[in-house]
Amino acid sequence: MPLRQHRPYSSDAPAKSTFTYRLAAAAAGKRTPSRAPKAGQDYWGYASTQANATPPYLRSTKPNSGEDAFFAATVGGSKHHVAFGVADGVGGWQDQGVDPSDFSHGLCGLMAGTAYIHEGLEAGKNVRPQQLMQTAYEAVIGNPRILAGGCTASLAVVDGAGGMETANLGDSGFLLFSPGKVAHRSQIQTHAFNTPYQLSKIPPKMQAQNAIFGGSAHFSETPAQADVERYQLKHGDVVLFATDGVWDNLSAQDTLGIVTKVMEEHGYWFKSHNFPGAESLLNGTLIRSLPQKVDGKAGSNAPYLPGLLATAVMREAKSAGLDTRRNGPFAKEVNLHYPHEGWRGGKPDDIAVVVCVAVEDAAAIGEEPMPIKAKL
Repeated sequence: MPLRQHRPYSSDAPAKSTFTYRLAAAAAGKRTPSRAPKAGQDYWGYASTQANATPPYLRSTKPNSGEDAFFAATVGGSKHHVAFGVADGVGGWQDQGVDPSDFSHGLCGLMAGTAYIHEGLEAGKNVRPQQLMQTAYEAVIGNPRILAGGCTASLAVVDGAGGMETANLGDSGFLLFSPGKVAHRSQIQTHAFNTPYQLSKIPPKMQAQNAIFGGSAHFSETPAQADVERYQLKHGDVVLFATDGVWDNLSAQDTLGIVTKVMEEHGYWFKSHNFPGAESLLNGTLIRSLPQKVDGKAGSNAPYLPGLLATAVMREAKSAGLDTRRNGPFAKEVNLHYPHEGWRGGKPDDIAVVVCVAVEDAAAIGEEPMPIKAKL
C-alpha cells in the first residue's frame, strides 16, 4: 500500500529522546455491560522505575472485550518507544464453529510480546508496525492452538522524537486530536460495504472443501497490504485507536465532541478569554504533569487523562450502539447501499479503545510554565 506522511517525520529516533507517552485502554463486550476501568490493568504505568511494579505490557482479556482485542508495550523495554493497537475478530467465523476471539487476542498478545522483547534499537533504529504485524501474523499462522479465524488490525509505534508510524488493515483505525480539532484520521480498507480487509487463517481441510463443494469465501489479506502512514506528533497530541464497534456508532465529529468535553472539563484544553471564538489552546504544563506510573495502590485513583478519554469514548459508543433511535455511521451506510432494509439505530458490537497522549520534555521546547488549573 502507498505510504503517506503528515508533518515532517523521521523513522529513526535521534540520540536524544524527548517524548514519553501515557496510555490507557477501555473495552466492552457486545453482550456484557461496560465496566469501570481498573488501574494497573487498563491504566498502564509502563514508565515506572520500580521493579515488577506493572506488567511488561497491557493487553485485553476475552471476558472484558469479547472478540475485540488491544495491546500496548514498550519496544525493547524503552519508555521512549511504545507500540499499541487494536484487532477485531471477524464474527463470520462463528458459522464455521470457530471462536473469532482466538485470532484477534492471539495476534495482539503476540504483537505485545514481540515489541517488548525487540532488540533492534541499535543506533536508534525503531521497530516498524507493519513488521510487527507480520511477525505476529506468522506466529498465529504457525500456532496449532489457533485453528482458524481472522481479524482486522490497526497499530502504531511511537518513538522518542515524537514520530508515529501506523499500519492499518481493515476497518479498525485511529483519530489524531490536537486542541479542538481532528488533526488526522485513518482510512478504512474494504472489499465492499461491511466486508473489510482481514488477516485470516484458513485450514487446508477447509480450503479443500470450499474448492470442491463451494461455500463461504474467506478473504485473506496479509500485513503487506496494510495502509502505512507516518506522522510527527506534537506535545499534548492525543491518539485514539478503536475497533469498528466505535466507528460504526460514532463519527469523527462525535468522537471529537467526547474528547473535547473531557479535555476542557479537566483543564487540558481551554479557550482564550482575550480572543472569543479563537481556537482551543493546550495547557502544556498540565499535560506534562500526567503521571508516568499508575497502579492499583492507594492514592492512585485520581483522574488519569488517557483513562478518562478511553472510557468516555467506549461508553458513548456502547450507548449509541444500543440506541434504536440514533442513526450512526453504520446505519447511514446501510441506508445508502440498501435503502429497502430500513435500518434504524446503532449497531451493537464489541468495543476496544486505546488512547495515547504524547508528552514532550519542557526543556526540549523551551516552554514557559503556566498555572496548572485542573478539575480534579
